[in-house]
Amino acid sequence: MFMKLLETHLQVMGKQYPFMFAFQSGPDSQWPEERKAARLTVSGLTKEEYDKKQQSVTYQAGLDDMEKLLAKANAENLNAVQEEFDVVDSEEETVDISFPIPNPSLLPDRIVTSVSPVIIIRHPMFTLPSFARASAVYQGTVFDSDFVIMTTFRWQRMIYDFYRAYYDKINPEGKKNWPIVIDGDRLVKDTQGQVKKFCAIVGLDESQVQYSWEASNDEMDKAGSAFVGAIAASTCVIRGLDASSTTLEEQVKKWTEEWDEKVAQKIKEQVESSMEDYRISPEI
Repeated sequence: MFMKLLETHLQVMGKQYPFMFAFQSGPDSQWPEERKAARLTVSGLTKEEYDKKQQSVTYQAGLDDMEKLLAKANAENLNAVQEEFDVVDSEEETVDISFPIPNPSLLPDRIVTSVSPVIIIRHPMFTLPSFARASAVYQGTVFDSDFVIMTTFRWQRMIYDFYRAYYDKINPEGKKNWPIVIDGDRLVKDTQGQVKKFCAIVGLDESQVQYSWEASNDEMDKAGSAFVGAIAASTCVIRGLDASSTTLEEQVKKWTEEWDEKVAQKIKEQVESSMEDYRISPEI
């Protein structure tokens, strides 16, 4: 949803998930074979069509696309926003790359030091069951090993800690607001207030952000629709429950009704184990 808002700004160009499909189904895929087979089934393509489509979906291709977008944005004096690594492009600097913590990302150091990281989070009480519902389209369950990998906040924590240590070393005062952490609950409850704060930090004119937009008509397969169909069909910020209006116990009861007690308890355990990493830092 935050990407939807940013992409309405005249000074922003965006690209979503440059590496996700390489992880899921390209030649470098790290998914188990049964998961890739299920992904093929819901794609609506034959195996030959699917393999042909995926053969060029690599991490290198994702990096190449990212660099092209950054170069284009720089040439046109725009801000490039790339969802997944969660970054907002900033003016490149010549830096002495010496990290207090090793670079935890798959991106080269030269890119990591030339972007400004924005970490988007939402309470795991909502993100975990949401992922469970969507992943069911390709036969995923909460008991799969990749459920923890895909829903943990450990990766966001690693990125935050890496950048915070790096900024404390090179420019603690000038980079005191970075990485920016945006919480989905706050964004939904106070959309314009959160966007104003964000724009003030990154130097964007908030008045150019539009808070409504046209629904997307892009075609999606079943998996794409399960994960981003609601956002694609949206015309404004989608309001719903937030962590202040419910409790984990109340949600566990709902999950038990939706699935069963074992699934509900598994989600509950993962929510509880995710909380320490979820509480990354004070949000904007």
